Amino acid sequence: MTVQTKDHKSVSISLLAIDKLPALVNYLDKLSQATRRRFEPHSFDSQSVTNFYQDANHRAYIAESVDEPEIVAYFIIKRGFLPKEAERLESYGLQLSAETDCTFAPSVADAWQSSGVGNLLFRMVLNELQTEPFERMILWGGVQSSNERAIRFYEKYGFRELGYFEHNGIGNYDMIKELKAFA
Repeated sequence: MTVQTKDHKSVSISLLAIDKLPALVNYLDKLSQATRRRFEPHSFDSQSVTNFYQDANHRAYIAESVDEPEIVAYFIIKRGFLPKEAERLESYGLQLSAETDCTFAPSVADAWQSSGVGNLLFRMVLNELQTEPFERMILWGGVQSSNERAIRFYEKYGFRELGYFEHNGIGNYDMIKELKAFA
């Protein structure tokens, strides 16, 4: 599907296909260090990306610029939750489910942040998830407490804060979105 960003750029939004993995590695390689520190659900090298998508529980959605064919946004959906985060998430009173929970990790290329491409891609993801058994969406690794723009984005789409934690000396909020109300 081709859509227009708020600054009138055309982007094509789709499910990530295996033949797009080299373009994805290129996208990840171009992220600034600041963006990399906010988004690292997997390693960025070609073999790690390939291995990541051999797991049937992982899928991704991408937005590509129509004018300069390159990926400009990348959103991951993982069926279930991250085992290494389970104890922390359960401490908030959640009863985690590998069947009805999914984990979400979004990123937008530095030059495309604030263009509206994240909104467009997230709406597509939400629409696609309507056909899934998912009831909740958990942010992968939470959101850094200093990332006010991302926090506003998540709140706009109905995410709520579960709690605060620190990782490598950086403050983060765990956030979750109920999907049943959307379906």
